[in-house]
Amino acid sequence: MARICLCHRQHLASVRRNPRRNPEQPLDRLARPVDVPRPGPGARLRRVSTNASPPPAARPARGRRLLRLAALGCLGWWLCGFVAAWAATAPHPSPIAAQRDLADLPIEPVATTARDGVAVRGWLVDGSRGARCVVLAAGIRGNRMAMRTRAEWYLRHGWSTLLVDLRGTGESAPERIAMGWSEALDLCAWHAFLQQRGYGAVAVHGQSLGAAAAVYTAVRSSSPPRWQFVVLEACYRDIDAALQARLSWMPSFTLWPLRVCSEWLLGVDADELSPLRAIVQLDAPLLVVCGSEDHKVGPDAARLLLAASPARDKHLVTVDGIGHGDLWSAGPALPQALAAFLARR
Repeated sequence: MARICLCHRQHLASVRRNPRRNPEQPLDRLARPVDVPRPGPGARLRRVSTNASPPPAARPARGRRLLRLAALGCLGWWLCGFVAAWAATAPHPSPIAAQRDLADLPIEPVATTARDGVAVRGWLVDGSRGARCVVLAAGIRGNRMAMRTRAEWYLRHGWSTLLVDLRGTGESAPERIAMGWSEALDLCAWHAFLQQRGYGAVAVHGQSLGAAAAVYTAVRSSSPPRWQFVVLEACYRDIDAALQARLSWMPSFTLWPLRVCSEWLLGVDADELSPLRAIVQLDAPLLVVCGSEDHKVGPDAARLLLAASPARDKHLVTVDGIGHGDLWSAGPALPQALAAFLARR
C-alpha cells in the first residue's frame, strides 16, 4: 500500500509540472529526450529577423505619404519657376530727372507709340542738323541715363542721338520685360519716328537686352527698318544658353518651369528668343562687342552671332578682362573700335 501511495504522489507532481500532458501517457515517455537535427559542416544558418514587418494596413498609408511628398515637391518646383519668371520679367519704371542739354546741345523730350499700342519715351539730341541719328538702347532694367556717355561720344563725332527708355523701364509704359522680343517693336517705332523727322540715316546701338532688341527688329516687322549700321554690346545667343550660363550650377531640366512660366507671362514661345536665329535676316553693317570674361551670354555668343550674320561689313571686338558689364568704361578698346567702324560709313 505504501508503494502505491508513493507512485500516486509522483504522478500528481508530474501533472503539476506539465499540465498539458495526457494523464494516460506514461511518465517514462515524457522523460525521453527529443532528437534535434544538427546542421552539417556545409550547412548555412538562416538568420531570422526580429523586426516585425508592418501590418498590411500600414503599407498603403506609407504609399500615400510618399505620393503627397512627391506632389508637394512638384508644386514647389513649379512655384519657384513661376516666382523666378515673375521677378525676371517684372517692369522697372523710374522717373527721369529733367535735363536741358547734353554735350552742350539741347535735349528734346520725345515720345512715340509702338505697333502694339505701348507708349515709349526718350531724349532726342540733334548733333547733325537732321542728317543722321543713332538710337541708343540700354540693357535689362536700364534706361536712357545708362547711355549718356555713349551719346556724348556720338555727338562729338557728328551724329545725332536718340536715348530711349524701352518698355518696362524709365518713363515708358510699365510693360513686362520680354528679353528684347517686344522691345524690338519700340525700336521699329523709333526708326519710323526719326524718318518722319527727316533723318536720312538711322543706326542703332544696343547693350545686352537692347542689343537683342536691335537684332529682333529684323523679324518683328513685315517691313524691317533699314539700319545704317548696328552695334551689339554683350548680346546673348539664345535664351536657353543665357539661362544655363547664369545658372550653370542647376541641371537644365530644373529650369523648365521658369521657361514655361516666362512663355505664359510674355505670350511668346521661348524658341523665338534667339538672336542667333534672327540675325540671319539682319544684313546691315555690324559691329559685335563682347567682354573676354562674359560668361552670361552663352558660350561663344559673339563669335557665333558674327558668323551667322549675312552682312558683308562685320567686325568682332573683344574687350579683355571684363565680364557682362559696362564695356564702354572698361577702357579705350570699344571707343577706338567704334571710331574705326564709323570711319567707313
